[in-house]
Amino acid sequence: MVAYLDAYAARFSLEPRFGVTVKSIRRAGEKIVVETDAGPFNARKIVIATGNNAEPITPAFAGIETFKGEVLHSAAYTEATPYTAKNVLVVGMGNTGAEIALDLAESGAHPTISVRKGVHIVPRQLFGVPIQMVGIASRPMPRALNDWMFPKILDLALGRLERYGIVRPKEGILKQIDAGRIPVIDVGTVAAIKAGTIGILPDIVRFTEDGATFAGGQEQNFDAVIFATGYRPGYHGILPAELRPGKSGVNPRATALGVYLVGFYNPVTGLLREIGIEAQAVARDIAG
Repeated sequence: MVAYLDAYAARFSLEPRFGVTVKSIRRAGEKIVVETDAGPFNARKIVIATGNNAEPITPAFAGIETFKGEVLHSAAYTEATPYTAKNVLVVGMGNTGAEIALDLAESGAHPTISVRKGVHIVPRQLFGVPIQMVGIASRPMPRALNDWMFPKILDLALGRLERYGIVRPKEGILKQIDAGRIPVIDVGTVAAIKAGTIGILPDIVRFTEDGATFAGGQEQNFDAVIFATGYRPGYHGILPAELRPGKSGVNPRATALGVYLVGFYNPVTGLLREIGIEAQAVARDIAG
């Protein structure tokens, strides 16, 4: 991926300005002025591609200030080695939480995931076919048919996970994706849960000095807590409401404003694939 980006920059004679922080974006007549810590930049068109995962979100939890162990957001997690042989609570079972828990388990730690709500889990490959390709193929199908079909197929592929404390949401996969909730793409976490090397617990009631209590009355001690509780896009603080095009990609408002968002729609068909489609559409719109 890095080699591709380097080759792309060389092919089109692009000169990225690294280490430059954008402070604000505003319109001045026909121009868009981007104020940065390296001075202002002027443009007639601007593409914002900072992504959904820009600012970490850490919800408030009762008693977290009393917990004496290590507390960090998944954004600060780099490797499992410091947690070997330790009990680690991973809060949240999105793709990040599921993969961090697997990394911890494979490195000799004792991770437990707190799952607040139901979660859809899909295999990386479904009967040998990449799950993104399955998503592309199923897109034209009626949503009701998808919602009926996928649970049966996933039970066959992954087994019934309710016995391990993982409940499937009532909302179908496609409806959740439309709301911005991407299913967990399993890369080995399910097998580790079945093997008992990753524990599953329900929602947290409150933290204690040594651990946490959970819905249903369970208590457990932990040495560290990792909040895999997601991110929010970071452009709202620099882009005023009157310059926001409303949605990712090309739309009449984006064309009129000259401001485009790319990479803020994350479908089951794959974020990188969607970025490529959006980028080409935006380039055509700007060129036109």
